[in-house]
Amino acid sequence: MPEYVLCNLCGADDTRLLYQGRDRRLRIDDRLWNLVRCRRCSLGYLNPRPTAEESGRYYPAEYFISRGAMSRRYELEADYIPGPPGDLLDIGAAGGDFLAVMRDRGWRVSGIEPWANENRHDLNIRLQRFPEDCDLEPESFDVVTAWAVFEHLYDPLSAFKTAASLMRPGGCLIVQVPNLRSVDARYARLEDIPRHIYFFSPETLRRYATVSGLRVEAIHHTTDLHGGSGRGVLRRLLIRALGGDDDAFFDFYALRRRQRFRAAPLRATAWTLTAAVEEVLLADPLVKALRISGQIVVVMRRA
Repeated sequence: MPEYVLCNLCGADDTRLLYQGRDRRLRIDDRLWNLVRCRRCSLGYLNPRPTAEESGRYYPAEYFISRGAMSRRYELEADYIPGPPGDLLDIGAAGGDFLAVMRDRGWRVSGIEPWANENRHDLNIRLQRFPEDCDLEPESFDVVTAWAVFEHLYDPLSAFKTAASLMRPGGCLIVQVPNLRSVDARYARLEDIPRHIYFFSPETLRRYATVSGLRVEAIHHTTDLHGGSGRGVLRRLLIRALGGDDDAFFDFYALRRRQRFRAAPLRATAWTLTAAVEEVLLADPLVKALRISGQIVVVMRRA
């Protein structure tokens, strides 16, 4: 059974329902999940949420298949890392592809990964949950990274505090997370529920940093790592205007172009024209400039 939880950031039990969502991506089941926002601190989270024991069923083998084919993304991630090279820990290292890029740039690299993945580069990757099983020495790293990880964790507060403890004074924590204050999260509803159980914003990340002994140095709005442009929001409104619901939107969204035109030519034509409008109104440079992207990269520094 799902579990009911208090706010991870402030401990309150005072939320507002934003919307309900299903597992639209992998369709493991049809259960509806509540995405709520804390009225006290604005943290977004699923409540109730899958228990830690049942969470594994939402991560089947196909979830990990495409990770090794994202070399361009790993290079973009590497560009966020400040120099000079030192000791780097990657939380959620998967098969080590990002770490291999950093090793090639002169860094001494280590990783933590909770799921069994092929270690493609013969790197030091510990098969551990973070932060629960982490047994690394405090103040061992100059940089700690977590790319699209903290939204999956069951206790982000402990994760931020543990990451801070692993960094040397002056060290840097870099996390990429979904931005709750975005077109993508609030209106297009493209979040990966229920694998994503926490939804952050610049405000809540600053609060996490403060209570963890860190300070936010920079917040980068990006559409280059995991999307986040919000394109899809007008098509969702289109489907609703035509009498469909969110299930109909995601079903149509999942079809290939030819399949859409075979299934519903008029709807597919309207869909294609609306997508063209989205390309203009929600162009990547504009979304980043307006700071409404669905993904943010946050750089935190330990004093």
